[in-house]
This record gives sequence, C-alpha cells and structure tokens, in this order.
Amino acid sequence: MKRRITVIFIAIFILCISLPYLLAHRDREGRSSSMENRMLAAYPSVWAEGGPDPAYLSRFEAWLDDNLRGRTVLVEANSTLQYQLFGRVVKSDILQGRNHWLFVKDQDMIREYQRLNLLPEDRLDLYAEKMQKISDYLERRGIAFYYFQCYSKEEIYPEQYAAGVNRVGSAGRADQVVETLREKTDVKQILTRDMLLERADELIYFQYVDSLHWNEKGSYYGYQTLMEEIGKDFGQIRSLQETDYLITEEESSVELYGFEYPYSELCPVYKVRDPQAKEITEQTQERWEFLHYREHTHDYVNEGCENDLRILLVGDSFVRMFLKDDIAEGFRETLSIDWLNIPILDQVVEEYQPDIVVLESAQSALKDTVELVIQTEFADAQ
Repeated sequence: MKRRITVIFIAIFILCISLPYLLAHRDREGRSSSMENRMLAAYPSVWAEGGPDPAYLSRFEAWLDDNLRGRTVLVEANSTLQYQLFGRVVKSDILQGRNHWLFVKDQDMIREYQRLNLLPEDRLDLYAEKMQKISDYLERRGIAFYYFQCYSKEEIYPEQYAAGVNRVGSAGRADQVVETLREKTDVKQILTRDMLLERADELIYFQYVDSLHWNEKGSYYGYQTLMEEIGKDFGQIRSLQETDYLITEEESSVELYGFEYPYSELCPVYKVRDPQAKEITEQTQERWEFLHYREHTHDYVNEGCENDLRILLVGDSFVRMFLKDDIAEGFRETLSIDWLNIPILDQVVEEYQPDIVVLESAQSALKDTVELVIQTEFADAQ
C-alpha cells in the first residue's frame, strides 16, 4: 500500500512538472504579444546546422517562459500586484521618474542622460565629413539639405527623471553632433532644444502616456521651428498657424503589461481644420518597393498647394508619428521615409527628385544615425 502511494505521488509530481510543457504553445515562427510589444520565443529545435544546438536548453527555457497557457493573465496579475504593493513598474522598457512620470528604460539612454556615452572624436570627425559630402551631393543637384535634431523627454524635463540617476557632464551626444556640424560643416541645422526648454512649462511632452516623445503641442512648436527655417530659403511656403487647427484636449492613460497605470493626463489634440494633402501611399507602393522599412513610408500630394515644391523627410518617430501630415500641407508633394534608408538616399533622390531633403534624428537614435551616415558609400563616390 505504501509503495502504491509513493508511485501515485511520483506520477502526480511528473504530471505537474510536465503539464506546462504539454499545454504550451508550439509555434515554430513565434507569436507576438501586443501587450508587451515584442515577439515571443519560438519553439526550439534540438538540431541546428551541423549537429545539436548548443544553446537548446536556454532556447527551451525562453520558449517555455513565453508560451505557457494563461501566461497573459499571470503577467497582468504580476504587473498589478507589483505596483499596488510596492509601487514598482515591471514593464522592462519603462523607468518611473519623479511625480510618476514615465521614461524609456534603456541603458544607453540612461547613460545619455548622465552624459556618460559621448561619441569618440574620430567618429564625430568622420560623421561631419560624410554629412558635408551628402550636403554637397544634394547641392550639386539643386536640392536644399537640412539636419533636424529632436530631443528625448528627459532632455527637456531632467527634473522629472528617476531619483538617484545623476548627471555627470554638461554636454551629451546631441550637443556633440550639433556643435561638430556647426564647426566643421556648412550643413544647415534646424535646432529645437532652446525653444523647447523655454516652453517646457506648457507641458509639451507626454508625462505618462508616452515615455519618449513630445505631445501634439510640443510637436506643433517643433513643426513651426522647422517650417520657419526652411521658409528662410523658400519664402513661398506657407506653414500652419494655430488658427488652422481645431485644438482640443483628450484625457489619456496607459496600460503597463495589462495594468492600467493609475495616472492619466490631458493630452492636447491638434487637428487641421481643412486638410488639403492626401496620402497616396497605397497607390505608390510599387514605386517605393526598394525602400527599407516600407511600412514607415508615407507619400502625399497636395494639389491645392500654392507652390510646386517637393520635400523628402528622412527620419524616425518624431517626424513619422507627429509631423509628416502637417508638413505635407505646405508642399505640393511630400515623401516621408525611415532613417534606415540613409545609405540609399541617392537612389531615393534620383527617383523622387526633391527640392528639399530633411534628415531628422532623435536624441535616442543618435549613435546609430551617426554610424549609418559614416557607412554611407554613395557620397564618397561623387
């Protein structure tokens, strides 16, 4: 009898430890988690090219962690309990600052805030040299070139950053890039930092809803700065004024792994009253099939525009998410593409024949932008 009980307990134990494996999802390609904004680990194979996969055990553990049945409920429960009991945000890419403000939690960006990840002088020199060559390449074709520097939330609101993270230096990568381009090139720059700092009291970045970007009021000020600088060379362009928008407020909050963050904010909403630009991206997909990150390509025409100018925007989320539609109101044609297309900018220029090119880089992406520009070969061939 005792032996039977032992066997039964052993069987139950084996069943308990095997059950998660038996019930787990086995997708070979992996599944996506919209709540976590990432791909979940795919079901691993024991065999790799040439023999057994030496990383199989770690891959198996990652797959099992990501694919347990009911995992979503467990993640939501853990997120809720951690915050309610300890005030801790468990979302891996979110850092909670003072007054409950949320920032991007990324080691490189933390070091950028501290001014500890400055770019080496030799890379800055190469970057300046290549940017000058790109500018010269465009100038020979009668195309105006502008560099547009955008800034992360912690740059404009350092007083709201996480307690205990202190700044060491007085200048960061964005300062290095701006100063290097000013000193060693004739590239025209569209700078927003001082303007944004002057208007910081107006709450021009999201507090909780977005951990990185300016809100629509801040983006409008950035748009005005960009259009004013371009307007110095192209007096025929018209920029939108506040009277051209229906300006309202919308209360918004954010979910962190299924847990609704208990702080909401009134977000400004700027909607153009009478938009003239029309997006034609679906009709021009074949034309831009050679572009990288095609889902971040947006093509506009504005037949009601009073000028015949064509503008090319090369940038990231600060333009793509907030500015491209408004910019399109000021030009006959507007094309917005991802900054990963910098190495093939010559191909885009030859196909699109723009009058103006704007290269935008967010502070958070500066290291990668600099390296991508340095690696751009077409400028060296001119």
